[in-house]
Amino acid sequence: METREYYECHGHIFMDGTNYKNAMARHRPEPDKALIRERLAALRAAGVTYYRDGGDILGASAYAREVAGEYGIEYRTCVFATHKRKQYGWIVGHAFQGAEEFRTLVERAKEEKADFIKLMISGIMDFQTPGGLMGGGLEPGEIGELIRIAHGEGFRVMAHVNGSERIRIALEAGLDSVEHGYFGDEDCLRYLAQTGAVWVPTLAATAGFAGREGFGPGVAEENIRSQGRMLRKAAEMGVLIAAGSDAGAYGVPPDTGIHLEHALLAAAGIPAGIVRAGDEAIRQRFRRD
Repeated sequence: METREYYECHGHIFMDGTNYKNAMARHRPEPDKALIRERLAALRAAGVTYYRDGGDILGASAYAREVAGEYGIEYRTCVFATHKRKQYGWIVGHAFQGAEEFRTLVERAKEEKADFIKLMISGIMDFQTPGGLMGGGLEPGEIGELIRIAHGEGFRVMAHVNGSERIRIALEAGLDSVEHGYFGDEDCLRYLAQTGAVWVPTLAATAGFAGREGFGPGVAEENIRSQGRMLRKAAEMGVLIAAGSDAGAYGVPPDTGIHLEHALLAAAGIPAGIVRAGDEAIRQRFRRD
């Protein structure tokens, strides 16, 4: 039987799907090369032929890119993400305060041969109330300048962003891919359609919180349903939608998370052909060859 091929358009090779602190410890003081190779082998066994890594501060994704070809995987990474100081993102990235410090990180990314820039624009879901977001992230007035700086150095930009205002502003500034993109509105969908940016909705990462102790009952499920409603409208409008599971995030298996993501997209009514087109758009755009 022919094995299906998958593109994992949003993952983190260093994470284990269970505990990020333990996962980080495995790669200190240097990346656990044996573990990374084990993960790559498992990904290839799961049918993954393309992997876009959202970065880390441990050197894990850089090493994975170096050896992934041995496993038949095309691997792209930002090497590290970028986030505003004292805001969400320290697990996967380096901090900046202001445009000049961000420019310095972009230069560092270039030196480390990053394939693209990842920018943390907003906070994360609080999973206490449907539609709830934790504070933090960039001020609206900062978003456009930072995206323009990265573009000016020849990089595409993927952004962790939730909430309609920040999604819209980022798309107005030319953002290349919306990661997560929860709680947007129809204006956001229109901008996605007009700009050709790709939406990577990461349903699997939200599903990982379903039934999790300490969070609001049914909140993750409702957030998935609301994301599904927006995805169906997006598909009708011709928006590019790609599959990325946030592999390695809590509740998302590092190797087969993309299978769960495809199942959730299918359950939301998104045709496989639409997802494949979005996947290929990610693959073609997010590289510096």
